[in-house]
Amino acid sequence: MNKDDRIKLNIGTGQTYIPGFTNISPSPQADIQLELGKDKLPFEDDSIDFIFSYHALEHTSNYLLALSEIHRILKHGSLFLLGLPYVTLTKYHLVNPYHLHNFNEYSFDFFDPKKTLNGDKNNKIFFEKAFHRFHYIGIFNIMPPPLRSWCRNHLFNVVQKIDYGLIAIKEPNAKISSYDRQTMIETFEQCLNACRVYF
Repeated sequence: MNKDDRIKLNIGTGQTYIPGFTNISPSPQADIQLELGKDKLPFEDDSIDFIFSYHALEHTSNYLLALSEIHRILKHGSLFLLGLPYVTLTKYHLVNPYHLHNFNEYSFDFFDPKKTLNGDKNNKIFFEKAFHRFHYIGIFNIMPPPLRSWCRNHLFNVVQKIDYGLIAIKEPNAKISSYDRQTMIETFEQCLNACRVYF
């Protein structure tokens, strides 16, 4: 399949859209107007090639429903790129009454069949985390990695947000194609740079 022929979704909560994507949010200007975590996504199983979501999952009333719907519609081996606030950010995250969920580098390990955190035998949501990327605040950007890691694990307000690259897996032992972390990060940046605000 040609890269431009892929079915691509941008799932958000605000007034942003990405040209060339089907844009989904509660906004009246969205291509599809719905509330993630309450409404089912109007797509067939295994029909979507790529999903981008930026600062949406923390707002969902039912996180597991939202993630299960995303997993349901993604094809096996398809990419889910998302950005979220980091759990220990106090100024704009932990005090925000509209943020209902917290995320860190281990959040999606619960859905990886190869990780020990995936202990729920009834779980049918499977993702392999291809990468996560921290956005450090201020002086923490220039610290040596071991010290930065210690600060991240023991202090508040070290990391502002975190990006993820997840690969949809339809069966726990199913193989997926190899992927390139740097290409995925570049794709994330391209999506973010392409975001526009509805008029």
